[in-house]
Amino acid sequence: MLFKHIALLAASTWQTARAFTPTSAATAWKSFNPGWNLGNTLDALPTEGSWNNPPVVNATWDDIVASGFKSVRIPITFNDHYISDAPNYTIDPVWLTRINTVVDAALSRGLWAIVNVHHDSWNWADLSNNPADLNAKKTKFEKTWVQLAGLLKSKSEKLVFESLNEPVGSTLADAAQYNDLNARFINVLINSGGNNAQRIISLPGLGDNSVYLTDWFKYPGNWQADKWGVQFHYYSPWDFGAGWWGRTFWGSAEDKAAVTSDFAQVKGNFSVPVLVGEYGTSLVGRVVEKAAGWAWYDHVVRTGIKNGFALQFWDNGEYFNRATHQWTDVTTKNIIVAASAGQSNTIPENGYGTIWIKSGATLAAQALPLQYNGNTLKGVYSGTTALKSGTDYTVTTNPTGISLTTTYLKTIVGKNLGALGTLTIKSSSGADLEIDIRQYSVPTIDKKAYTVTAASDLSIPVKFNGAKLATVKAIKADGTILKDDWTQWLGPLQAGRVNWSDDFDFSGDNLVAKASLLNAIKSSGSQPVTLTWEFWPRTDAANNVVTTVSVS
Repeated sequence: MLFKHIALLAASTWQTARAFTPTSAATAWKSFNPGWNLGNTLDALPTEGSWNNPPVVNATWDDIVASGFKSVRIPITFNDHYISDAPNYTIDPVWLTRINTVVDAALSRGLWAIVNVHHDSWNWADLSNNPADLNAKKTKFEKTWVQLAGLLKSKSEKLVFESLNEPVGSTLADAAQYNDLNARFINVLINSGGNNAQRIISLPGLGDNSVYLTDWFKYPGNWQADKWGVQFHYYSPWDFGAGWWGRTFWGSAEDKAAVTSDFAQVKGNFSVPVLVGEYGTSLVGRVVEKAAGWAWYDHVVRTGIKNGFALQFWDNGEYFNRATHQWTDVTTKNIIVAASAGQSNTIPENGYGTIWIKSGATLAAQALPLQYNGNTLKGVYSGTTALKSGTDYTVTTNPTGISLTTTYLKTIVGKNLGALGTLTIKSSSGADLEIDIRQYSVPTIDKKAYTVTAASDLSIPVKFNGAKLATVKAIKADGTILKDDWTQWLGPLQAGRVNWSDDFDFSGDNLVAKASLLNAIKSSGSQPVTLTWEFWPRTDAANNVVTTVSVS
Protein backbone atom coordinates (compact mmCIF):
# COMPACT_ATOMS: atom_id res chain seq x y z
CA MET A 1 0.00 0.00 0.00
CA LEU A 2 2.87 2.35 0.75
CA PHE A 3 4.34 2.08 -2.74
CA LYS A 4 0.88 2.46 -4.28
CA HIS A 5 0.47 5.65 -2.24
CA ILE A 6 3.82 6.94 -3.52
CA ALA A 7 2.89 6.12 -7.10
CA LEU A 8 -0.40 7.96 -6.83
CA LEU A 9 1.32 11.03 -5.42
CA ALA A 10 3.93 10.94 -8.15
CA ALA A 11 1.23 10.78 -10.81
CA SER A 12 -0.67 13.71 -9.37
CA THR A 13 0.98 16.37 -7.20
CA TRP A 14 4.64 15.69 -7.79
CA GLN A 15 4.89 15.53 -11.51
CA THR A 16 2.93 18.56 -12.60
CA ALA A 17 4.48 19.43 -15.95
CA ARG A 18 6.26 22.78 -16.15
CA ALA A 19 7.76 24.60 -19.09
CA PHE A 20 11.44 23.83 -19.44
CA THR A 21 13.75 26.09 -21.44
CA PRO A 22 17.24 24.59 -21.65
CA THR A 23 19.94 27.01 -20.54
CA SER A 24 23.58 26.94 -19.53
CA ALA A 25 25.12 27.11 -16.08
CA ALA A 26 26.90 30.31 -17.08
CA THR A 27 23.61 31.96 -17.99
CA ALA A 28 21.94 30.72 -14.83
CA TRP A 29 24.77 31.89 -12.57
CA LYS A 30 24.50 35.40 -14.04
CA SER A 31 20.85 35.44 -12.97
CA PHE A 32 21.54 34.20 -9.43
CA ASN A 33 22.84 37.37 -7.81
CA PRO A 34 21.97 38.17 -5.14
CA GLY A 35 21.21 34.75 -3.65
CA TRP A 36 19.97 33.66 -0.22
CA ASN A 37 19.93 30.41 1.80
CA LEU A 38 16.87 29.04 3.60
CA GLY A 39 19.18 27.91 6.39
CA ASN A 40 18.25 25.88 9.49
CA THR A 41 14.87 24.95 8.05
CA LEU A 42 14.44 21.85 5.88
CA ASP A 43 18.01 20.99 6.83
CA ALA A 44 17.24 20.98 10.57
CA LEU A 45 17.57 17.81 12.62
CA PRO A 46 15.41 15.89 13.15
CA THR A 47 12.97 17.87 10.97
CA GLU A 48 11.77 21.25 9.75
CA GLY A 49 11.00 23.53 12.70
CA SER A 50 13.30 21.67 15.10
CA TRP A 51 15.91 24.40 15.17
CA ASN A 52 15.51 28.17 15.47
CA ASN A 53 13.10 28.81 12.58
CA PRO A 54 9.43 28.07 12.01
CA PRO A 55 8.47 25.97 8.97
CA VAL A 56 8.77 27.99 5.78
CA VAL A 57 5.55 29.51 4.44
CA ASN A 58 4.71 31.14 1.11
CA ALA A 59 5.05 34.60 2.64
CA THR A 60 8.75 33.86 3.27
CA TRP A 61 9.37 33.63 -0.46
CA ASP A 62 7.36 36.81 -1.04
CA ASP A 63 9.54 38.57 1.52
CA ILE A 64 12.75 37.29 -0.07
CA VAL A 65 11.67 38.42 -3.54
CA ALA A 66 10.62 41.82 -2.17
CA SER A 67 14.03 42.09 -0.49
CA GLY A 68 15.73 41.90 -3.87
CA PHE A 69 17.01 38.32 -4.02
CA LYS A 70 17.00 36.39 -7.30
CA SER A 71 17.96 32.88 -6.21
CA VAL A 72 17.59 30.66 -3.17
CA ARG A 73 19.37 27.60 -1.88
CA ILE A 74 17.08 25.13 -0.11
CA PRO A 75 19.21 22.81 2.04
CA ILE A 76 17.45 19.50 2.80
CA THR A 77 18.41 16.86 5.37
CA PHE A 78 17.02 13.33 5.01
CA ASN A 79 18.65 11.72 8.04
CA ASP A 80 15.45 11.25 10.08
CA HIS A 81 13.05 10.78 7.18
CA TYR A 82 13.78 7.24 6.00
CA ILE A 83 11.06 4.68 6.62
CA SER A 84 13.11 1.69 5.49
CA ASP A 85 16.74 0.64 5.51
CA ALA A 86 18.62 -1.27 2.82
CA PRO A 87 18.10 -2.09 0.09
CA ASN A 88 15.54 0.62 -0.77
CA TYR A 89 16.23 3.36 1.80
CA THR A 90 12.72 4.62 1.26
CA ILE A 91 12.10 8.27 2.14
CA ASP A 92 8.88 9.13 3.94
CA PRO A 93 6.40 10.27 1.26
CA VAL A 94 5.18 12.99 3.63
CA TRP A 95 8.67 14.47 3.62
CA LEU A 96 8.90 14.24 -0.15
CA THR A 97 5.54 15.99 -0.47
CA ARG A 98 6.78 18.75 1.81
CA ILE A 99 9.92 19.20 -0.29
CA ASN A 100 7.83 19.38 -3.44
CA THR A 101 5.56 22.03 -1.92
CA VAL A 102 8.45 24.23 -0.79
CA VAL A 103 10.29 23.97 -4.10
CA ASP A 104 7.14 24.79 -6.07
CA ALA A 105 6.48 27.82 -3.88
CA ALA A 106 9.97 29.19 -4.57
CA LEU A 107 9.88 28.48 -8.31
CA SER A 108 6.40 29.96 -8.72
CA ARG A 109 7.80 33.31 -7.58
CA GLY A 110 10.41 33.36 -10.34
CA LEU A 111 13.31 32.44 -8.09
CA TRP A 112 16.13 30.18 -9.17
CA ALA A 113 16.35 27.39 -6.59
CA ILE A 114 19.04 24.89 -5.61
CA VAL A 115 18.27 21.74 -3.61
CA ASN A 116 20.79 19.41 -2.08
CA VAL A 117 21.43 16.61 0.41
CA HIS A 118 22.63 18.69 3.35
CA HIS A 119 23.48 17.72 6.95
CA ASP A 120 23.47 14.05 6.01
CA SER A 121 27.10 14.76 5.06
CA TRP A 122 28.17 14.56 8.70
CA ASN A 123 25.78 11.72 9.52
CA TRP A 124 25.30 8.64 7.34
CA ALA A 125 26.91 10.27 4.26
CA ASP A 126 30.27 10.83 5.96
CA LEU A 127 32.72 8.92 3.76
CA SER A 128 35.90 10.15 5.45
CA ASN A 129 38.60 7.77 6.69
CA ASN A 130 37.38 4.90 4.50
CA PRO A 131 34.55 3.63 6.74
CA ALA A 132 33.78 -0.10 6.83
CA ASP A 133 30.29 0.52 5.44
CA LEU A 134 31.53 2.76 2.62
CA ASN A 135 29.66 0.91 -0.14
CA ALA A 136 26.42 0.94 1.85
CA LYS A 137 26.76 4.71 2.36
CA LYS A 138 27.26 5.25 -1.36
CA THR A 139 24.27 3.07 -2.16
CA LYS A 140 22.13 5.04 0.29
CA PHE A 141 23.27 8.27 -1.35
CA GLU A 142 22.30 6.94 -4.78
CA LYS A 143 18.90 5.72 -3.55
CA THR A 144 18.27 9.10 -1.94
CA TRP A 145 18.96 10.95 -5.17
CA VAL A 146 16.87 8.47 -7.20
CA GLN A 147 13.90 9.49 -5.07
CA LEU A 148 14.69 13.22 -4.93
CA ALA A 149 15.45 13.49 -8.64
CA GLY A 150 12.33 11.51 -9.47
CA LEU A 151 10.27 13.80 -7.26
CA LEU A 152 11.49 16.95 -9.00
CA LYS A 153 12.17 15.77 -12.54
CA SER A 154 9.41 17.82 -14.17
CA LYS A 155 10.36 21.15 -12.63
CA SER A 156 11.51 24.06 -14.76
CA GLU A 157 15.09 24.85 -15.70
CA LYS A 158 15.24 27.22 -12.72
CA LEU A 159 15.67 24.24 -10.39
CA VAL A 160 19.32 23.27 -9.89
CA PHE A 161 20.64 20.11 -8.20
CA GLU A 162 23.63 20.09 -5.82
CA SER A 163 24.99 16.68 -4.88
CA LEU A 164 26.08 16.99 -1.23
CA ASN A 165 26.74 19.84 1.18
CA GLU A 166 30.23 20.19 2.69
CA PRO A 167 31.50 16.60 2.33
CA VAL A 168 33.49 15.65 5.42
CA GLY A 169 37.23 14.94 5.30
CA SER A 170 40.70 16.42 5.02
CA THR A 171 42.78 14.14 2.78
CA LEU A 172 43.26 13.35 -0.88
CA ALA A 173 41.77 9.92 -0.23
CA ASP A 174 38.65 11.52 1.26
CA ALA A 175 38.38 13.83 -1.75
CA ALA A 176 38.58 10.86 -4.10
CA GLN A 177 35.56 9.27 -2.41
CA TYR A 178 33.47 12.38 -3.01
CA ASN A 179 34.67 12.69 -6.58
CA ASP A 180 33.25 9.19 -7.00
CA LEU A 181 30.06 10.28 -5.27
CA ASN A 182 29.68 13.15 -7.75
CA ALA A 183 30.01 10.64 -10.59
CA ARG A 184 27.29 8.46 -9.05
CA PHE A 185 25.11 11.54 -8.60
CA ILE A 186 25.43 12.31 -12.31
CA ASN A 187 24.64 8.74 -13.30
CA VAL A 188 21.46 8.85 -11.23
CA LEU A 189 20.37 12.08 -12.92
CA ILE A 190 21.06 10.73 -16.41
CA ASN A 191 18.65 7.86 -15.73
CA SER A 192 16.03 9.79 -13.73
CA GLY A 193 13.87 10.96 -16.63
CA GLY A 194 11.88 14.14 -17.11
CA ASN A 195 13.92 17.30 -17.53
CA ASN A 196 16.81 16.14 -15.41
CA ALA A 197 19.17 15.15 -18.24
CA GLN A 198 19.22 18.83 -19.26
CA ARG A 199 19.25 20.26 -15.77
CA ILE A 200 22.06 22.41 -14.35
CA ILE A 201 24.06 20.86 -11.52
CA SER A 202 26.48 22.21 -8.92
CA LEU A 203 29.36 19.99 -7.83
CA PRO A 204 31.24 20.51 -4.54
CA GLY A 205 34.75 19.60 -3.62
CA LEU A 206 35.76 18.18 -0.26
CA GLY A 207 34.29 20.31 2.54
CA ASP A 208 33.14 22.91 0.01
CA ASN A 209 36.60 24.26 0.79
CA SER A 210 38.17 26.43 -1.91
CA VAL A 211 41.67 24.98 -1.43
CA TYR A 212 40.49 21.36 -1.51
CA LEU A 213 38.37 22.22 -4.53
CA THR A 214 41.27 23.59 -6.53
CA ASP A 215 43.70 20.86 -5.46
CA TRP A 216 41.63 17.67 -5.44
CA PHE A 217 38.35 18.06 -7.33
CA LYS A 218 38.01 15.79 -10.37
CA TYR A 219 35.22 16.28 -12.88
CA PRO A 220 33.38 13.00 -13.55
CA GLY A 221 33.29 13.85 -17.26
CA ASN A 222 29.84 12.61 -18.26
CA TRP A 223 27.57 15.63 -18.00
CA GLN A 224 26.80 18.20 -20.69
CA ALA A 225 29.75 20.57 -20.76
CA ASP A 226 27.74 23.78 -20.38
CA LYS A 227 25.39 22.55 -17.66
CA TRP A 228 27.56 22.22 -14.60
CA GLY A 229 29.62 24.35 -12.28
CA VAL A 230 31.68 23.98 -9.13
CA GLN A 231 30.84 25.22 -5.67
CA PHE A 232 32.69 26.36 -2.57
CA HIS A 233 31.70 28.12 0.67
CA TYR A 234 33.32 31.20 2.16
CA TYR A 235 33.51 32.12 5.84
CA SER A 236 37.05 33.46 5.91
CA PRO A 237 38.69 34.52 8.11
CA TRP A 238 36.94 32.07 10.41
CA ASP A 239 37.81 33.88 13.64
CA PHE A 240 36.08 37.02 12.35
CA GLY A 241 33.03 35.30 10.88
CA ALA A 242 32.44 33.26 14.03
CA GLY A 243 33.46 35.91 16.56
CA TRP A 244 36.27 33.77 17.94
CA TRP A 245 39.43 34.86 19.77
CA GLY A 246 38.26 38.46 20.03
CA ARG A 247 38.27 39.04 16.27
CA THR A 248 35.51 41.65 16.04
CA PHE A 249 37.26 43.82 13.43
CA TRP A 250 37.99 43.52 9.70
CA GLY A 251 38.77 45.82 6.80
CA SER A 252 42.50 46.42 6.48
CA ALA A 253 44.26 46.32 3.14
CA GLU A 254 45.65 42.91 4.12
CA ASP A 255 42.17 41.64 5.00
CA LYS A 256 40.80 42.65 1.61
CA ALA A 257 43.80 41.26 -0.24
CA ALA A 258 43.21 37.83 1.35
CA VAL A 259 39.68 37.66 -0.08
CA THR A 260 40.93 38.78 -3.48
CA SER A 261 43.62 36.08 -3.42
CA ASP A 262 41.24 33.33 -2.27
CA PHE A 263 38.78 34.06 -5.07
CA ALA A 264 41.48 34.46 -7.71
CA GLN A 265 42.80 30.99 -6.84
CA VAL A 266 39.44 29.40 -7.64
CA LYS A 267 38.87 31.55 -10.71
CA GLY A 268 42.30 30.68 -12.05
CA ASN A 269 41.76 26.94 -11.72
CA PHE A 270 38.30 26.55 -13.27
CA SER A 271 36.86 27.54 -16.62
CA VAL A 272 33.36 26.44 -15.59
CA PRO A 273 30.94 28.69 -13.66
CA VAL A 274 31.64 29.03 -9.94
CA LEU A 275 29.05 29.27 -7.18
CA VAL A 276 29.75 30.49 -3.66
CA GLY A 277 26.89 28.44 -2.23
CA GLU A 278 27.31 29.87 1.28
CA TYR A 279 29.07 32.92 2.65
CA GLY A 280 28.52 35.00 5.76
CA THR A 281 29.38 35.99 9.30
CA SER A 282 27.64 35.68 12.63
CA LEU A 283 25.20 38.49 13.26
CA VAL A 284 26.60 41.91 12.45
CA GLY A 285 26.23 44.20 15.46
CA ARG A 286 26.03 41.32 17.93
CA VAL A 287 29.13 39.22 17.33
CA VAL A 288 31.15 41.40 14.94
CA GLU A 289 31.30 45.18 14.91
CA LYS A 290 28.83 46.69 12.47
CA ALA A 291 31.17 48.65 10.23
CA ALA A 292 33.56 45.70 10.05
CA GLY A 293 30.75 43.33 9.07
CA TRP A 294 29.41 45.72 6.45
CA ALA A 295 32.89 46.12 4.95
CA TRP A 296 33.32 42.33 4.79
CA TYR A 297 30.01 41.72 3.01
CA ASP A 298 30.63 44.55 0.57
CA HIS A 299 34.10 43.35 -0.35
CA VAL A 300 33.22 39.65 -0.57
CA VAL A 301 30.22 40.24 -2.83
CA ARG A 302 32.02 42.81 -4.97
CA THR A 303 35.04 40.54 -5.39
CA GLY A 304 32.82 37.57 -6.24
CA ILE A 305 30.94 39.57 -8.86
CA LYS A 306 34.23 40.78 -10.35
CA ASN A 307 35.27 37.13 -10.79
CA GLY A 308 31.95 36.17 -12.35
CA PHE A 309 30.82 34.10 -9.35
CA ALA A 310 27.25 33.58 -8.21
CA LEU A 311 26.91 34.06 -4.45
CA GLN A 312 24.26 32.86 -2.00
CA PHE A 313 24.20 34.47 1.44
CA TRP A 314 23.92 31.96 4.32
CA ASP A 315 21.12 32.96 6.67
CA ASN A 316 20.20 30.55 9.45
CA GLY A 317 17.52 32.91 10.74
CA GLU A 318 19.89 35.37 12.41
CA TYR A 319 19.42 37.95 9.67
CA PHE A 320 15.88 37.49 8.36
CA ASN A 321 13.25 36.74 11.00
CA ARG A 322 10.71 34.64 9.12
CA ALA A 323 8.07 35.03 11.87
CA THR A 324 8.15 38.85 11.99
CA HIS A 325 9.06 39.36 8.31
CA GLN A 326 11.84 41.71 9.41
CA TRP A 327 15.58 41.92 8.77
CA THR A 328 17.58 42.00 11.99
CA ASP A 329 20.24 44.09 10.28
CA VAL A 330 18.68 45.50 7.13
CA THR A 331 21.88 47.38 6.24
CA THR A 332 23.77 44.13 5.70
CA LYS A 333 21.01 42.92 3.38
CA ASN A 334 20.96 46.20 1.48
CA ILE A 335 24.75 46.19 1.09
CA ILE A 336 24.57 42.68 -0.40
CA VAL A 337 21.81 43.66 -2.82
CA ALA A 338 23.53 46.89 -3.88
CA ALA A 339 26.96 45.28 -4.34
CA SER A 340 25.36 42.49 -6.38
CA ALA A 341 23.93 45.16 -8.69
CA GLY A 342 27.34 46.75 -9.12
CA GLN A 343 26.55 49.80 -6.99
CA SER A 344 29.17 51.38 -4.74
CA ASN A 345 28.42 51.27 -1.03
CA THR A 346 29.49 53.88 1.47
CA ILE A 347 31.03 52.10 4.48
CA PRO A 348 31.87 53.57 7.91
CA GLU A 349 35.44 53.27 9.09
CA ASN A 350 36.14 50.24 11.28
CA GLY A 351 34.56 50.70 14.71
CA TYR A 352 32.04 53.34 13.70
CA GLY A 353 28.95 51.28 12.89
CA THR A 354 27.49 52.51 16.19
CA ILE A 355 28.00 55.87 17.87
CA TRP A 356 28.66 55.31 21.59
CA ILE A 357 28.10 58.09 24.11
CA LYS A 358 29.33 57.53 27.65
CA SER A 359 26.95 58.66 30.33
CA GLY A 360 28.40 61.26 32.67
CA ALA A 361 31.23 62.25 30.35
CA THR A 362 31.41 65.76 28.93
CA LEU A 363 29.24 65.80 25.84
CA ALA A 364 31.34 66.32 22.72
CA ALA A 365 30.83 66.20 18.98
CA GLN A 366 30.82 62.64 17.64
CA ALA A 367 32.78 61.82 14.49
CA LEU A 368 31.52 59.32 11.94
CA PRO A 369 34.32 58.65 9.41
CA LEU A 370 33.00 57.30 6.11
CA GLN A 371 34.60 55.60 3.12
CA TYR A 372 32.49 56.98 0.28
CA ASN A 373 34.00 54.69 -2.40
CA GLY A 374 33.19 57.19 -5.13
CA ASN A 375 29.83 58.23 -3.65
CA THR A 376 28.73 61.59 -2.35
CA LEU A 377 26.72 62.29 0.78
CA LYS A 378 23.04 62.94 0.06
CA GLY A 379 21.80 63.49 3.57
CA VAL A 380 21.48 62.38 7.18
CA TYR A 381 18.04 61.46 8.52
CA SER A 382 16.37 60.62 11.79
CA GLY A 383 13.36 58.67 10.60
CA THR A 384 11.95 60.83 7.80
CA THR A 385 13.35 64.06 9.23
CA ALA A 386 16.46 65.42 7.53
CA LEU A 387 19.16 66.66 9.85
CA LYS A 388 20.53 70.11 9.03
CA SER A 389 24.09 70.37 7.79
CA GLY A 390 26.02 72.92 9.82
CA THR A 391 23.54 72.74 12.71
CA ASP A 392 22.96 69.05 13.48
CA TYR A 393 26.10 67.76 11.79
CA THR A 394 29.12 69.03 9.91
CA VAL A 395 30.81 67.53 6.88
CA THR A 396 34.43 66.59 7.58
CA THR A 397 37.31 66.08 5.17
CA ASN A 398 40.06 64.72 7.44
CA PRO A 399 38.83 62.11 7.90
CA THR A 400 36.05 62.18 5.32
CA GLY A 401 32.63 61.78 6.84
CA ILE A 402 30.43 63.73 9.21
CA SER A 403 30.47 64.86 12.81
CA LEU A 404 27.33 65.11 14.92
CA THR A 405 27.28 68.41 16.78
CA THR A 406 26.78 68.83 20.51
CA THR A 407 23.74 70.95 19.63
CA TYR A 408 22.08 67.92 18.03
CA LEU A 409 23.27 65.44 20.64
CA LYS A 410 21.76 67.52 23.44
CA THR A 411 18.35 66.96 21.85
CA ILE A 412 18.58 63.18 22.20
CA VAL A 413 20.90 62.54 25.16
CA GLY A 414 19.13 62.23 28.49
CA LYS A 415 19.12 60.03 31.55
CA ASN A 416 18.11 56.90 29.67
CA LEU A 417 20.76 54.33 28.84
CA GLY A 418 20.68 52.21 25.69
CA ALA A 419 19.30 53.16 22.30
CA LEU A 420 18.87 56.89 21.69
CA GLY A 421 17.85 56.53 18.07
CA THR A 422 19.02 55.51 14.63
CA LEU A 423 20.42 57.79 11.95
CA THR A 424 20.17 56.91 8.27
CA ILE A 425 23.10 57.97 6.09
CA LYS A 426 22.07 58.30 2.44
CA SER A 427 24.63 58.37 -0.35
CA SER A 428 24.43 58.93 -4.09
CA SER A 429 24.61 55.16 -4.63
CA GLY A 430 24.33 51.94 -2.69
CA ALA A 431 22.79 51.02 0.61
CA ASP A 432 21.49 53.43 3.21
CA LEU A 433 23.43 53.01 6.46
CA GLU A 434 21.51 52.66 9.71
CA ILE A 435 23.78 54.00 12.44
CA ASP A 436 22.62 53.41 16.01
CA ILE A 437 23.34 55.94 18.72
CA ARG A 438 23.65 54.41 22.18
CA GLN A 439 24.33 55.88 25.61
CA TYR A 440 26.08 53.58 28.07
CA SER A 441 27.77 53.39 31.41
CA VAL A 442 29.93 50.67 32.92
CA PRO A 443 27.92 47.42 33.30
CA THR A 444 27.49 46.27 36.87
CA ILE A 445 27.37 42.87 38.55
CA ASP A 446 26.57 42.07 42.18
CA LYS A 447 28.87 39.09 42.55
CA LYS A 448 32.42 39.10 41.19
CA ALA A 449 33.71 35.69 42.32
CA TYR A 450 32.20 32.29 41.67
CA THR A 451 33.11 28.78 42.75
CA VAL A 452 31.22 26.05 40.97
CA THR A 453 31.36 22.30 41.23
CA ALA A 454 29.41 21.25 38.16
CA ALA A 455 30.62 22.08 34.67
CA SER A 456 27.27 23.35 33.44
CA ASP A 457 26.64 26.84 32.07
CA LEU A 458 27.19 29.57 34.66
CA SER A 459 24.80 32.53 34.51
CA ILE A 460 26.11 35.81 35.94
CA PRO A 461 23.40 38.44 36.55
CA VAL A 462 24.38 41.79 35.03
CA LYS A 463 23.01 45.24 34.43
CA PHE A 464 24.17 46.07 30.92
CA ASN A 465 23.52 49.81 31.38
CA GLY A 466 23.20 50.31 27.64
CA ALA A 467 26.45 48.50 26.80
CA LYS A 468 26.75 45.43 24.55
CA LEU A 469 29.03 42.43 25.06
CA ALA A 470 31.93 42.19 22.62
CA THR A 471 34.26 39.40 23.79
CA VAL A 472 35.80 37.69 26.86
CA LYS A 473 39.41 37.35 27.97
CA ALA A 474 40.35 34.35 30.16
CA ILE A 475 43.60 34.49 32.16
CA LYS A 476 44.74 32.04 34.83
CA ALA A 477 45.93 33.21 38.25
CA ASP A 478 49.57 32.70 37.23
CA GLY A 479 49.07 35.20 34.38
CA THR A 480 49.01 32.67 31.56
CA ILE A 481 46.31 32.28 28.94
CA LEU A 482 43.60 29.72 29.75
CA LYS A 483 42.88 28.48 26.21
CA ASP A 484 44.68 28.73 22.89
CA ASP A 485 47.83 30.34 24.25
CA TRP A 486 49.01 30.95 20.69
CA THR A 487 46.55 33.89 20.62
CA GLN A 488 49.31 35.86 22.36
CA TRP A 489 50.71 36.38 18.88
CA LEU A 490 47.46 37.90 17.55
CA GLY A 491 47.92 41.22 19.30
CA PRO A 492 46.34 42.98 22.28
CA LEU A 493 42.75 42.79 20.99
CA GLN A 494 42.82 39.00 20.63
CA ALA A 495 45.36 37.57 23.10
CA GLY A 496 43.65 35.26 25.57
CA ARG A 497 40.16 35.76 24.18
CA VAL A 498 37.74 32.86 24.03
CA ASN A 499 34.93 32.05 21.64
CA TRP A 500 31.39 33.29 21.14
CA SER A 501 28.73 30.58 21.53
CA ASP A 502 31.23 27.83 22.36
CA ASP A 503 32.69 29.48 25.48
CA PHE A 504 30.48 32.45 26.30
CA ASP A 505 27.27 34.25 25.41
CA PHE A 506 24.59 36.32 27.09
CA SER A 507 20.94 35.55 27.75
CA GLY A 508 18.48 38.15 28.95
CA ASP A 509 20.13 39.96 31.87
CA ASN A 510 22.85 37.35 32.33
CA LEU A 511 26.37 36.88 31.12
CA VAL A 512 26.88 33.19 30.39
CA ALA A 513 30.09 31.24 30.84
CA LYS A 514 29.52 28.03 28.90
CA ALA A 515 30.22 24.54 30.19
CA SER A 516 33.11 24.17 27.73
CA LEU A 517 34.81 27.19 29.29
CA LEU A 518 34.22 25.88 32.81
CA ASN A 519 35.66 22.51 31.82
CA ALA A 520 38.74 24.29 30.53
CA ILE A 521 39.06 26.08 33.88
CA LYS A 522 38.72 22.77 35.72
CA SER A 523 41.33 21.12 33.50
CA SER A 524 43.79 23.94 34.15
CA GLY A 525 44.27 22.91 37.79
CA SER A 526 43.15 24.43 41.05
CA GLN A 527 43.92 28.05 40.23
CA PRO A 528 41.04 30.45 39.62
CA VAL A 529 40.60 32.16 36.25
CA THR A 530 39.89 35.81 35.70
CA LEU A 531 37.25 36.45 33.05
CA THR A 532 37.29 39.96 31.66
CA TRP A 533 33.97 40.66 29.95
CA GLU A 534 34.68 43.29 27.31
CA PHE A 535 31.93 45.54 26.02
CA TRP A 536 31.54 47.94 23.14
CA PRO A 537 33.19 50.26 22.46
CA ARG A 538 36.34 48.22 22.92
CA THR A 539 38.37 51.44 22.93
CA ASP A 540 36.95 52.09 26.42
CA ALA A 541 38.75 49.59 28.66
CA ALA A 542 37.07 51.13 31.70
CA ASN A 543 33.85 49.60 30.37
CA ASN A 544 35.02 46.05 31.13
CA VAL A 545 33.67 43.82 33.92
CA VAL A 546 35.88 41.29 35.72
CA THR A 547 34.75 38.05 37.35
CA THR A 548 36.85 35.34 38.95
CA VAL A 549 35.74 31.75 38.46
CA SER A 550 37.01 28.61 40.16
CA VAL A 551 35.83 25.11 39.28
CA SER A 552 36.39 22.31 41.77
